Amino acid sequence: MKRSKVLEEILNGFVLLGSMAIIVVASIELLKGNEALSESFILKFHLWICSLFLADFFVRWYTDGWTARFFWNNLFFLIVSIPYLNIVYNLSTSISHSTWILLRLIPLARGIYGVSLIVGWMTRSKITNLLITYLTILFTTIYFCSIVFYYMEHDVNPPVKTYWDAFDWALMNVTTVGSNIFGVTKIGQILAVVLAAAGMIFFPIFTAYVTTKFQNKRKGTN
Repeated sequence: MKRSKVLEEILNGFVLLGSMAIIVVASIELLKGNEALSESFILKFHLWICSLFLADFFVRWYTDGWTARFFWNNLFFLIVSIPYLNIVYNLSTSISHSTWILLRLIPLARGIYGVSLIVGWMTRSKITNLLITYLTILFTTIYFCSIVFYYMEHDVNPPVKTYWDAFDWALMNVTTVGSNIFGVTKIGQILAVVLAAAGMIFFPIFTAYVTTKFQNKRKGTN
């Protein structure tokens, strides 16, 4: 049990480093343009990060006794840890530029969740843990939707002049208020739906958290 706990902590550290690395690399690539990082570097980095996430999955599955419960509960993380970019590249399959970008971003889903778990583990209260985990996922989703939107739209959408225009667009959409900027690419339009759905899911959680805190405080004063 103790050995398993130590191994889990080591994996947590590597997953956190990998998650932070993929966030930094994706940000540089999307905000600085195609020439910021070479294709060779992107492919090697993508393979190493996905290999790390896959190793984390299989080691945890092994320590859990190869149970079907663990596999099905974590199937999503297995799916987003597969190095699709390298597979497509090695197969020499012809795909659109937008699809190529999406394949690069798939491991971000695993990375975002990894960061949210680490942040959540830093809190003691289960309620606070849940809130911080969800808020981390929400704000990271806003950030990446905004930089992907900027990357896809700034050359074809006149209102998107700087990254901050895209960030404002993301904030307005996640609050379901709506923005005066509309996506002209398919990915931009899809991201608007994703942000609206995320807002409808996560903001009620914040409301429930505040309500619970208020009720607990009132019980404590009575």
